[in-house]
Amino acid sequence: MVDLLAPFCEAIGLQTTLQEESVDGVPQSNLVAVRPGASDLPPLLLNTHLDTVPPGDPALWTECDGRPFELTQYAGLLFGLGTADVKLDFVCKLLALERLRDAPLERPVILAGTYGEETGRWGAQLLARTVRPLPAMALVGEPTSLRPCTAHKGYVEIVVSAAHAGVPARSGRCWRIGFQGVAAHSSQPHKGSSANDACLDALAGLVATGTVDVLAVEGGDLVNRVPVAAHATVAADQAPIVAGAVTEPVSPSRPVTANPELTALLLSVHASTARLREELRRHTADGFDPPWSTVNNGLVELRAGSLRHVIDIRRLAGTDPEEHIAAHLERLHEAARGSTCETEVTTRLDSPPFHGIEDSTVAAALERALRGRGLTADRELKSGTTEASVYSALGIDTVVFGPGQAAGNIHRPNEHVPLSDLHEAIEVYSAAVRDLCSR
Repeated sequence: MVDLLAPFCEAIGLQTTLQEESVDGVPQSNLVAVRPGASDLPPLLLNTHLDTVPPGDPALWTECDGRPFELTQYAGLLFGLGTADVKLDFVCKLLALERLRDAPLERPVILAGTYGEETGRWGAQLLARTVRPLPAMALVGEPTSLRPCTAHKGYVEIVVSAAHAGVPARSGRCWRIGFQGVAAHSSQPHKGSSANDACLDALAGLVATGTVDVLAVEGGDLVNRVPVAAHATVAADQAPIVAGAVTEPVSPSRPVTANPELTALLLSVHASTARLREELRRHTADGFDPPWSTVNNGLVELRAGSLRHVIDIRRLAGTDPEEHIAAHLERLHEAARGSTCETEVTTRLDSPPFHGIEDSTVAAALERALRGRGLTADRELKSGTTEASVYSALGIDTVVFGPGQAAGNIHRPNEHVPLSDLHEAIEVYSAAVRDLCSR
């Protein structure tokens, strides 16, 4: 993406540089393109992340003929991975700056394409550490259906890792039990169906009968997507019957090793997670969809004497969600203390809820630009988490905005954006930048 976009930025006169660093041994880059201003006013930041989630099963991208990496246009919509979340937003901002190439702007403009938003907002954090002077204002690109977003939920991941030596299974007959779900963004799990939840619920019932030994469990491909597939491998004399699942015999490895201690710990973690989910639903805030804090049982892997379980939580502001999360963590630590497994419970990527400043200059400029186009200026509250929390924490006047719809669209097959939204976004960005960067 950086190699593709940098020449386009340079072609319209932007001063283009790369910010480079290595994360987990992988080289990464932010693309930073600057339109100088006529004064020393602190800059306006136009931020768009360039990474996407994985596409999942290509066969599910039916509107793209199974090719999620190829742009497909149909009935006024553009289909493909990253169309709405959120690569094309960068192009809209670039085209807006091209229109303003000869316009007298007092305030500098930074157009930034950041990396690693989907896995921890790493590029935004790098930008915040290094760009000086700090921007006074920021427009963060995310699909909001062309509505200004001035608040969103916070984010945290909880990881349980454990190890324990296995024991011989009581039966030499092995079965693979497969579960299918429906993908959705993890901030809106009610719009999908979790294969991991179905799998662990079924395992809890099977283990309670005392007739099966759990050999392995695997589900999910990304913590911030509702898992579309999960499976468990068990040893049992008879084929387990699980409603809604597909059970088939598998040839066992020799010897057949069960993981009773890890299984017990996993099911204890799952029970506490289910309890947390119900507790968080008791506290609501109007305007969010859903109006409560959410939990996504994103990743589970049990095999060869090791366990890894990862959830993400999108939390509302306030003490009640924090207290429920703290109670959940204490239950996990208690389960670890009561287990013979070597267990570690950690939190990571903790990001607070975002709330824009009162009387935001950026929000006001966006609203004027939207009304000038005859579009609604109603504000949106976003259930997901964005790079806005990074910039807002530094006192930057920040608003989230972009073409396309998030709910029921991103982090799932057949992601799309209306072509008309892209054209409107170019117009709105042009007007807002002129407004914010002129005397």
